[in-house]
Order: sequence, then structure tokens, then C-alpha cells
Amino acid sequence: MNKINVLHMVGLTQGYGVERQLLDQLEFATKQPNFIQHHVCALKLSEEIRKDLITLEIPFIVNNLRTPLKILNFIEYVRKNNITILHAHNLLRYPIRARLIPKLAGIPIVLEHEHGMIWNMRFTKFVEWTNPLSDLNICNSNAARILLKQKCKVDARIVHNGVKMPQLINNTDSGLEELYNELNILPGDKVVGFVGRLNTPKGVHAFIKMVPFVKEKNPGAKFFIIGDGPMRKELEKFAETLRVENDVRFLGFRKDVRKIMMLLDVLVVPSIREPFGNVVIEAALAQKVVVASNVDGICETVIHGETGYLVPCNEPAIPRTTRKASRLPKIVVDGQNGALRPPMLPDTLQLADYVSRCLKDPEKVNRMGEAAYQRARSEFSIERYVNDLNAIYRRLSGC
Repeated sequence: MNKINVLHMVGLTQGYGVERQLLDQLEFATKQPNFIQHHVCALKLSEEIRKDLITLEIPFIVNNLRTPLKILNFIEYVRKNNITILHAHNLLRYPIRARLIPKLAGIPIVLEHEHGMIWNMRFTKFVEWTNPLSDLNICNSNAARILLKQKCKVDARIVHNGVKMPQLINNTDSGLEELYNELNILPGDKVVGFVGRLNTPKGVHAFIKMVPFVKEKNPGAKFFIIGDGPMRKELEKFAETLRVENDVRFLGFRKDVRKIMMLLDVLVVPSIREPFGNVVIEAALAQKVVVASNVDGICETVIHGETGYLVPCNEPAIPRTTRKASRLPKIVVDGQNGALRPPMLPDTLQLADYVSRCLKDPEKVNRMGEAAYQRARSEFSIERYVNDLNAIYRRLSGC
């Protein structure tokens, strides 16, 4: 069987979301060598991710294709390495880079992969005109598929994300004991957490709004926000406004987030929009129940009442207050009926009610956590994700 050379085109600067997904794919691929050789064309590249690619022994170039010389360098790389497939990640809004130039460079197949940019993308006729240059479009949720069709007249195939299995951690792990001490968590404490980037789409205001209502029924509960981002100061002030600043701890960015997740009783995902929601799967792999907004791709990762709880969204979304934060999308996909609607926050009282139910019934939560774990392993593993993509590469290349 001839080797298939796949060139991934993507910006690699922050190491989360689509970037993390690609790096996990490449890491898995290197552990199971086969007939597929992966290459990377990084439009931008951080020093940390450069080191990751070198460690993984993935051939790469850094090229934003913005000048004639860079385009010529790209064409030279394509021809020298006999690139068969261009796998473009989140580049639908840049059809010259992701469609036109690769075809002019002689790449036979263009595969476009939508991971979440479509929510904030404006339709342009040029995207529609160049749709025939794309040999296949894939996306990570039915919600993304709906928006691609609505905004760009693109028919896409769904390939759900895959998440790496965490290293096994048990309750006697010394690292967990240190975390209990650091975070001042005592045996029997009820702990509720949020994990994610502190940015407009994540709906963290809803998490903070929920706190006083949960504390009414669970006075000793503790609340942690794990992550950083452009809205951190605003969210800290919001907690002060609601007089819960002493109840909510902002832990910032943590590399040990999966260990911290082991300490939680409930993970809250109050997103305004969420193309897929890897954090839901990460929680499931830690056997944790999730209480989440019923929006976009989240409804595909949570089975209401079995692996977690889905909360309807009916409260006004809070727009960005700084240019560093993301804009609110104009439309999202309602998780209950698949209808397009304006972005909204989850219902505060229902969010608090489901969290309180979880804290009051640990036996049921344990059963739901186990069900979530089993589903995540079978449907959302990195192995399944890589195998799905490999099958697509084979079919497109005729191998």
C-alpha cells in the first residue's frame, strides 16, 4: 500500500481546542505507525508547540502563505513531500489559503475540518463560489453541520472529537492529597467546578449567578473556576457584585486540571455556544457528572438524566466588554429541538437545582458518572477519532 502524505494546515499558538485535538491525533498516530505520514503547515507556531512537533518527529513548516515567496516555498514543500491530502482545520473563512493555493500547488485532495469557527463566521459569496474546490467537509457535531449548511451551503460529515484517556488516578494518589491541602478541601466537602477558558462563549457568568442558590441548600459547598482568559477580571468583579467573592475561587490556568477534576462532585458547563465540548468528555473519563447548557454540540455528549443534566437556555447572554474577548455569535443551535436561536445563558434556577440534586444524592451521581465513563470510552476516545480520520484518508485517496 502506498504511503498517504497528509498535510495539516492550522494555526498552532495556544495548545487548546482544535490545536490540542490535532496534537493528540498526531501523538496517537506516532504510537501506531501505519501507511499515513503526517505533516504540518503551521500558519503560526508557538515555541512550545514547535518543541511538541519535534518530539513527535512530525515534519513541519511555518508558512502563512501571505507573500508570493511563501507561496512558492509552500508549493516546493508540497511537491518534495508528495502531499496527497491537505487537512485544513478551522480555515473555511480563508478559501484562498485552504482551497485555492493547495489546488494550485498540485494537492489532489482538500479536506476541510470545522471545529467551531462557523459560529462567528460571516457568509461570503467567495466561500460559496469555491465550495467545489473542497473534496470533503467534516465537522465535530450536528450543530456545526446545521450552521455550515445554513451559512455556507456546505454539506458536511460528522466526526465527533476524540479525547485522550487520562492517566489512572486513585484517591490515594499523593498528588491528590497535596491538592486537597492546597485547595483547603476537607473529607465530605461538596465541590462544584468550572473548567475552561474565561471567554464570552463559556457563559461563566451563569456559574457565578448559580452559586447563592446552591449554597442555600448546601451551605458548605465550595466553588472553583479553573482556567484563565480575557474575562477574568470582569468575572471576579461580577462575583463581588453578587457578594459571592468569598465562595468562588479563581484558580487560573492549571496544568494539573485533570487531577483537580477528580476532586469535583459536579462539573458545570454553562456555555452560551459550544461546538462539541471536550471538557464534558474529560469529565466523563474522570467519572464525573456534568450539568450543562442544552446548546449546540453539548446535547450530543450528554444524555439527560443518564450521564448528566441538560439545562434550557432562556436568560440574556452577557456580551463581551473587552476586544480581547470573543464576540457573541448571532445564532446558536438549540439542543432540545435543533432550531436556530439567539445566544442565551442557561436558566439559573434550573442550573442550581440540578447541581443541588447531585450534591444531595452521591449514589446516583456515582452511577451516572460510571455511565458517562463507559459511553465516553466507547464513543469519544482518541482511538476512535483517529481511526475515523484514517478511514476518510484512505477513501479519499483510493487506497
